[in-house]
Amino acid sequence: MYILKFGGTSVAGAAQIAAVADIVAQAAATTPVLVVVSAFRGVTDMLLHMARSAATGQDWQSLWQQVADRHRQTAEELSLGPCTELEELLEDLHRFCTGIALLGECTTRMLDHVAAYGELLSSRLLVAHCTHRGEDAIWHDVRSVIITDASFTSAAVDWERTIAAARAHLQPLLATHRIVVTQGFIGSTPTGTTTTLGRGGSDYSAAILGACLHADRIEIWTDVSGIFSADPRRIPDAQSLPTVTLGEVAALAAYGARVLHPRTIEPAIEQAIPVVVRNTFEPTHPGTEIVPELPSPIGGIRAITMLDAYASTQPAAGHCQGLLAAVELQGYTRHLYRECFDERAQPVTLVCCVGAWLHHRGTALQQIAEATCSLGCTVDVVASTPQSILFTVDRSVGQQMLEALHQKIVTVSVEAIP
Repeated sequence: MYILKFGGTSVAGAAQIAAVADIVAQAAATTPVLVVVSAFRGVTDMLLHMARSAATGQDWQSLWQQVADRHRQTAEELSLGPCTELEELLEDLHRFCTGIALLGECTTRMLDHVAAYGELLSSRLLVAHCTHRGEDAIWHDVRSVIITDASFTSAAVDWERTIAAARAHLQPLLATHRIVVTQGFIGSTPTGTTTTLGRGGSDYSAAILGACLHADRIEIWTDVSGIFSADPRRIPDAQSLPTVTLGEVAALAAYGARVLHPRTIEPAIEQAIPVVVRNTFEPTHPGTEIVPELPSPIGGIRAITMLDAYASTQPAAGHCQGLLAAVELQGYTRHLYRECFDERAQPVTLVCCVGAWLHHRGTALQQIAEATCSLGCTVDVVASTPQSILFTVDRSVGQQMLEALHQKIVTVSVEAIP
């Protein structure tokens, strides 16, 4: 059994849903598939804005109309005809927001209830399209499966109850249907009150369900072809990595890379379930598999990321957010912040070099030294861990450093460790 999770960009409209249905059908030809979907791109933010606007007496009905029109138009473009389940959800959402407006308040519990409509609406459209094209597909409300505490907007999973519910509700459906469509991001308390798992919750949902059901494979479908050696927007020749470790993903995510948060897939990795990041819009690309350890460890830098920062010897006031690091250098402390709070702060680029066997025979330091020499600049090492090296350069050469360093890691052969 496979779990296929599709993010908001993958279900942003009719063309994307049709592409998703093709991917799902191909997978379902060989194994039962549990499909986990996010809300349409941007819809969750609209729903939260809608709820807060209703509570403060602002115009929320125009936001509701935008959400309704977008989903109705998608249904029309998919030739689904009148979609009763879709209309019922939209009416329920309207009634609930009317209630918020009458009360004049919006609690976190209410926010979760409203936010859940994004996934409910998108999953209804996907299953309707799948059945319309003749697939053996059925819809299931994940709130009967993922059971959580009442920490609204960032609920914690009750694993014992969730495992039991997944096996009671989803296993029978997967035994009798090729495709089961459900939602990411949302769950419920034991008494049935809707909760959400926080940002990145849809990836987490896929990993939760995969762990509970002992899935053979989890695929996270998004708008990029896996995890890259650098940000392709900055480095056009960045390469998709066939495999990365969870530790490498964690380091990249911490310092600016657009990758999934490692916490969200830990339940699957802990059970050795393969997790693969793939591209909905390039479905033939194999993507990147996230593994506990590299099958053939490689020395040196495997990926790099960067973000702009500000270096100051002055500590920020207690309310300042975004401290990246505090480093002791020659008897004084150098603070690195995401935002500038001190006019004397130096704009720098913080570079993070990542590799599961980064320090083998000094390969990474050699690569950094060669890139530095080619630019004629200096670097300040901020921190070093078994899987990462952090250093700063003056921001005026930040992009050039990224390019020079990436050139070293893609053109210089690195040594496989026996």
